[in-house]
Amino acid sequence: MKTAANLNEIATLSTVLLSNLDEVVFFSKLSGFVQELTGEHKVLGFEALSDGSTRLISENGQALSSAKLLNKGQGLSGYVARMKRAYYSNSVKRDPIASTGIREESIEAELCVPVMIEGSVIGTINVQSVKKDRNFNESDIAAINELLAQLQSPIRNMHLFLMAKNLNRDLLSRIEAKEKELSNRVEIQVIKGFEDQSQMIGHSKNFLEVVQTAKKIAGQDFPVLLEGQHGVGKKILAKKIHGWSGRKGGCVVASCSALNEAQLDRELFSSKGLMVQANGGTLIIDDISNTTLHIQTKLLRALVAGEMITVDTEEKIALNVRIIATSKFDLKKLVEEGTFKEELFYRLNTIALRIPSLRERHEDIKVMAELFLNQGKSESKILTSGALEKLTAYFWPGNAHELKNIMERTYILTDGQYIEASHLPEFAQEVKVEKVEAPVKYVEFTLFDLEKKHIIDTLDHLQGNKTRAAKTLGITVKTLYNKLHSYGLIEARDQQ
Repeated sequence: MKTAANLNEIATLSTVLLSNLDEVVFFSKLSGFVQELTGEHKVLGFEALSDGSTRLISENGQALSSAKLLNKGQGLSGYVARMKRAYYSNSVKRDPIASTGIREESIEAELCVPVMIEGSVIGTINVQSVKKDRNFNESDIAAINELLAQLQSPIRNMHLFLMAKNLNRDLLSRIEAKEKELSNRVEIQVIKGFEDQSQMIGHSKNFLEVVQTAKKIAGQDFPVLLEGQHGVGKKILAKKIHGWSGRKGGCVVASCSALNEAQLDRELFSSKGLMVQANGGTLIIDDISNTTLHIQTKLLRALVAGEMITVDTEEKIALNVRIIATSKFDLKKLVEEGTFKEELFYRLNTIALRIPSLRERHEDIKVMAELFLNQGKSESKILTSGALEKLTAYFWPGNAHELKNIMERTYILTDGQYIEASHLPEFAQEVKVEKVEAPVKYVEFTLFDLEKKHIIDTLDHLQGNKTRAAKTLGITVKTLYNKLHSYGLIEARDQQ
């Protein structure tokens, strides 16, 4: 392959590309030029679409009468568009990455180079050879990249054009979706926490069912158990239930994961403790699964007898407190393991609601992401369809809390009005464990994502106990808090 083309020829090509705002013309001219440069059998031009798929639109400088679509990740074009780096295979018939591509049977080797600008891939150029002794190498990649480096202006122009085109398509689909939503009268619920700026939002069926049930039981004085993963909004819904209840007393929160047994005992059962403060109102016991059997026994007495003995003055105090407990763990399983009192569980389980995780209501991710992205901002930014596709594909172990932190961070770090998939962090892929006798497939993880998953799994295994988790992981508690903050799983103030 030649190392460079004539500068006059490149200047002419640049002028032609700048004067034609048409992706078919762009990739046709570019693939034709590369074919002349390389002298290989075929050079294909693929456009990279916002949903991760690619489509073949040109071959050896000629536009195809009908584009051929490859689904997300298929073929060398899909792989290169996702990885954002060139790839070559000198044995395409035995290469699994190349197996789903588009090529003639006679093709022996193929080189694929991304056409990109500022981290965004708009397409790929695929050079195909029928020579059995043809071995592509790094110098071939360098030759094409040298050409693309001199075509940055038309590439940037085409990138902006495609963004506008995709945005227009996305806006039309949003309008259609909105019209359908209005015609079907789908209710979108935004729940603000009582005396809190936090929010839950959604219009999925399983989310609305939980909300409607919470409204129905709010006026009753039964204890309520709210279960669900970290970050789904259990505490927010608990505060809202109090707001709906009409109880005249206050609403106070006991955070069981932040205190040891002695501290929590004083916090709850002293003469000026949370039980007394909540008298006539509601006590939210957050992360009740972290309480000891001693604390559970005293809570059970307060529920059954409606009174307590203060730990500081040993005074008997009558109680009129509604308890709403939250847990990210299955309390029934903890009862079976002997770490949670059975009678207390059945008292709390009189009314139990499980808040679905984000992976169980993907249709809510779009509206939540847009709300978190622009909430409180003077200038709004727009999520492209590619960015939304990436968000909905992720499994969100931190749920709404993680989504909120990522959207706020993305807003700050992204210049311009449009948020593309490349502006979002690289999310870890969900690993599904299946009991099958088959070779274990390799799953791509960055070290950052692998560390994040291991820390979250360790915390879940230890029921959120950060001191024990830090000891198990071999790091300090301060380091653990710093890491959780960097993952967007806790606020900076939670580190104090």
